[in-house]
Amino acid sequence: MKSMSIAASGELVSRISTHRCVVALEHTDFTDVAAVVITAADSRSGILALLKRTGFHLPVFLYSEHVVELPAGVMAVINGNEQQWLELESAACQYEENLLPPFYDTLTQYVEMGNSTFACPGHQHGAFFKKHPAGRHFYDFFGENVFRADMCNADVKLGDLLIHEGSAKDAQKFAAKVFHADKTYFVLNGTSAANKVVTNALLTRGDLVLFDRNNHKSNHHGALIQAGATPVYLEASRNPFGFIGGIDAHCFNEEYLRQQIRDVAPEKADLPRPFRLAIIQLGTYDGTVYNARQVIDTVGHLCDYILFDSAWVGYEQFIPMMADSSPLLLELNENDPGIFVTQSVHKQQAGFSQTSQIHKKDNHIRGQARFCPHKRLNNAFMLHASTSPFYPLFAALDVNAKIHEGESGRRLWAECVALGIEARKAILAHCKLFRPFIPPVVDGKLWQDYPTSVLASDRRFFSFEPGAKWHGFEGYAAEQYFVDPCKLLLTTPGIDAETGEYSGFGVPATILAHYLRENGIVPEKCDLNSILFLLTPAESHEKLAQLVAMLAQFEQHIEDDSPLAEVLPSVYNKYPVRYRDYTLRQLCQEMHDLYVSFDVKDLQKAMFRQQSFPSVVMNPQDAHSAYIRGEVELVRIRDAEGRIAAEGALPYPPGVLCVVPGEVWGGAVQRYFLALEEGVNLLPGFSPELQGVYSETDADGMKRLYGYVLK
Repeated sequence: MKSMSIAASGELVSRISTHRCVVALEHTDFTDVAAVVITAADSRSGILALLKRTGFHLPVFLYSEHVVELPAGVMAVINGNEQQWLELESAACQYEENLLPPFYDTLTQYVEMGNSTFACPGHQHGAFFKKHPAGRHFYDFFGENVFRADMCNADVKLGDLLIHEGSAKDAQKFAAKVFHADKTYFVLNGTSAANKVVTNALLTRGDLVLFDRNNHKSNHHGALIQAGATPVYLEASRNPFGFIGGIDAHCFNEEYLRQQIRDVAPEKADLPRPFRLAIIQLGTYDGTVYNARQVIDTVGHLCDYILFDSAWVGYEQFIPMMADSSPLLLELNENDPGIFVTQSVHKQQAGFSQTSQIHKKDNHIRGQARFCPHKRLNNAFMLHASTSPFYPLFAALDVNAKIHEGESGRRLWAECVALGIEARKAILAHCKLFRPFIPPVVDGKLWQDYPTSVLASDRRFFSFEPGAKWHGFEGYAAEQYFVDPCKLLLTTPGIDAETGEYSGFGVPATILAHYLRENGIVPEKCDLNSILFLLTPAESHEKLAQLVAMLAQFEQHIEDDSPLAEVLPSVYNKYPVRYRDYTLRQLCQEMHDLYVSFDVKDLQKAMFRQQSFPSVVMNPQDAHSAYIRGEVELVRIRDAEGRIAAEGALPYPPGVLCVVPGEVWGGAVQRYFLALEEGVNLLPGFSPELQGVYSETDADGMKRLYGYVLK
C-alpha cells in the first residue's frame, strides 16, 4: 500500500523530517493521512475536537521547542530531534497497519504479491482483455486493480467465502461486532438472495409465515414459491400520494391473527407459536420505519423467528433518534423470537451493487428446538451463493463495516441527517409546488423554524401521528411509525392533503422525474404524486443545492407553461407526432386526468387492503409448478377476471407483488393493471417497468397487457 501522508500546521510543513508527503491541515479531510502534527496554538483552536469527531483515531503530535502540558488527545510532544521523527513514523506505520479490515487487508497484500496464475478466471489479471482493442478499452476503463483482485478460490490464502474460513470469516465476525449481531453472512447477489437464504433455512411446506403484504418479491419467491409455506397476509397502507406505508396497527393484535390462522390452517390456530417465521419490512421503500421493539412485543411470542427485511434501511443503529427501530440493538430473552435482519448494503451504505448481508441474532434461543443452527443456515446460503465469488464485492462489505465502526459511523450519518434537514428547509423556502413529506407544524410551530440540531435529535419531527392530514395514512397507532430522515420524499401537486381527494390540476411525479434525468439528476423512484431521493453520507451541500435549484426551475416551467419540446426534449423527439405543439401543463393535465378517471390512488390503496386482496385458491408453490409444467395460457389482462394467476405481477420499482401465484385475477388488481395499460397507449414515453405481465402490440397497433393463468 502506498504510504499515507502526514498532516501538519502550515508553518510546520517544511520542518517535518519524513519520507512521506506532508500536507497542510487545511488541505486534508484526514482520510488520506496517517498522523497529524500541530502547534500549541492549533491545540487551542478546536482542531483536537475536530479530529476526535472524525472517529479515525489518528495519532496526534504537538510540535513545540518549549516544555508544554500535553493536551488531551495528543500522543506526544516533539521538537525535531531524530528519535522523535522515528516515533512519528512508527505511529504512522502502526495506524496504517490497523486501518484496513481483515479481508480487504489480506486481499491487498495478496494482489501486491503478483503471483503467476494458471487458475480461473481466464482473463488472468486482465491480460486476456488486453489482447484485443475492445478488451484494452475495457481494461483501461476499470483500471488494473479490479482485474488483479478478481481471482480464484484455488489459492486458500484469502480463506473460503462459502464455508467461512480464514480472513473471510474474520471479516464477517468483524461486521457482526459492528452491527451488534451474533453472526453475519456476506451475500454477493443482493438482498433478493439474502431473503431466500433465510426463508429457505427456516420454512418448509405447511409452515405458517406471517407475511407483510408490502414485502419485496424475493420474500414471496423464497418463502412461498421455493419453500411452499402458507402465508397469513398483513394488510398495509398506501396514501393518496402513492407512498408505501406500514402495516395497520390492528394486525398486531393476537386475537385478530389467530382468527386469520383459522381461515387458512385451523389446526394451528391455538398453538403457542403458530408462525415459524414473520417477514416484515423494517423500513418501506418510501421511508416508513417500524419500531422493532413494538413489533417484537406484540407478535414476537407467536413466532419462532422474525425476519426484518431491512433492504431500505440498515443504518438506523448509527442514528440516535432511529435506534429504537433497530432489532439488533434490542435486549432479548429466551421467550423472544430469533431475529434475522437482511440489509442491502449497496442501497444506502457503502457497497458495490449486489452487496448484501444477513445478520443473525438468536443466541438467546440457542438450545431450543426452534433454533436455526449455523450449519442449517449455511446449507441454504450455499444453495444461493456462487462458487466463483467476485472478491471486490466481498471486500466492499468488509470495508463498509470498518467505515461504520465506532464514532466514524455515527458522525457520517449525523452529517447525512443534518444535510437532509437543510435540503428540506431549502425546498420549503424556494419551492411552491413540491413539498417535503414531513409534518408541516409541530407543537404549533412550523417544522422549518426549528434549529436543524433539534430536528435531527427528536423523532417526533418525523413521526406519523395517527389521523394527521399531512400524511394521509390510515390505521396507524401512536409511536408506531416515522419518516426515515435519510429518505428525501417530496409530494407533487394533484392531491388535496386535507381531503385526500384529487384536485383539478396535478403534476404527476414521473414527469418531474423525467425532467430531472434530462438535466443530470437521477431520483431513486417516483409513483403517482410522490418522488424519492435517497440520502447517504456521500451527499454534499453543493449536490443538494443543485437539486433544489432544478426543482425550482421545473416549477418555473410549470408556471410559464413551457413547450414540452423545451422541457422534455428526449420524450418529445422520440414521439414528435404524439406530442406536437404540447406544453408542459397540457401533458401534466392529461396524465393527471388519466389518474382521476381510473381513481388510481384508490386502486393502489385497495390492492393492499385485506377486504380487496385477490382470493387465494391454491398454494403459490403449486401454481408456480403448474406454470413450469406449461399448464397455463397467456390471456389479456382484460379477460383474466376469475382466472388463477400463474405468475406474480408487479410494477418495478417498487418490486412488491400485486397478485401472487395461486391468487385470482380481478377487482382492484385487474383494474390497476388496465389503468397502466391505458397509460402505456395514451402517454408513450412514460411506461413503467412491469414484471409478470407482458406488453404486446396487437394488430391494431395498440399495446395490450397479457398474463399467464392456469388452464
